[in-house]
Amino acid sequence: MIKAAFIDFVFEAKDKIHLENCEFTIHPPLRTPEEIIAAARGAEVLCMRDQFGKINREVLEQLPELKYIVTRSAGYDHIDLDEAKRRNIAVSNVPDYGAHMIAEHAFGLLLAAARNIVAGDRRYKQDRVFSDKGLQGRELHGKTMGVLGTGRIGKHTIRIAKGFGMDVLAHDVHRDPEAAAALGFQYATLERVLGSSDFISVHVALNDTTRHLINAESLSKVKRGAILVNTSRGGVVETQALMDALRSGQLYGAGLDVLEDEGNAYHDFAELNVVVTPHLGWYSDGAVNRILEITLGNIGGYIRGEISNRVA
Repeated sequence: MIKAAFIDFVFEAKDKIHLENCEFTIHPPLRTPEEIIAAARGAEVLCMRDQFGKINREVLEQLPELKYIVTRSAGYDHIDLDEAKRRNIAVSNVPDYGAHMIAEHAFGLLLAAARNIVAGDRRYKQDRVFSDKGLQGRELHGKTMGVLGTGRIGKHTIRIAKGFGMDVLAHDVHRDPEAAAALGFQYATLERVLGSSDFISVHVALNDTTRHLINAESLSKVKRGAILVNTSRGGVVETQALMDALRSGQLYGAGLDVLEDEGNAYHDFAELNVVVTPHLGWYSDGAVNRILEITLGNIGGYIRGEISNRVA
């Protein structure tokens, strides 16, 4: 019987967390190394989310029996992959549990910032004033959408943008010419995408090359008055540089589903055209079930000697 520690239990239906030949222990969200070590001690499999604790050398040193880590997320920057490889610990993720929903959310944020939806709602509900004064919005039709990252989510974003009648420029270190031809978009350098786009949507993984990809230097190259949307990882955008760009008018607005130091720091966007949602892009009626199904499939494959969706 394989022992599996299922940590960061929040959303799933507990009665669905079961597999033959696997004994699960279920734990609430864990943030500190000590909490994770205590929960996973003696387990061969560790199953976690990406929103809470991190798996680093300190954790892995204390878990000698651990052989497999499964993250219930597409991103895996919360796991030290190099250390896992060094210890022969396999790591799998859930690469696609409905990329369309995150692209949908990106456009929800974009529209909210472009058309002053939150500001108008707040004016009526809090100020009890039904007035459009100062709330002139930005149209999407005929404008240019810049997409950073053309993976699954990026491609869905492009499809939606084309539905709005937008031109699309995209940047990715790994280009997909077939997708560009099929979806009708053009690849360009990062500088051209930033400088030519009226709206920019970020869909890249967080790693050493993308951390603070959006910083003071890159924001200085953005087309003045653009709107930035980030539904990828908070660390991709340097928060202070973003706020400076908003205050100077370099950016007209921003839609953020992710933040640096989520849950640990408060970023004061008061008086700025910024719409913030607490990592809701993934959180839809079908995603929770799909993530759990794929996760259990990953663990079931490991039990059978087959590693699926391996990232390390």
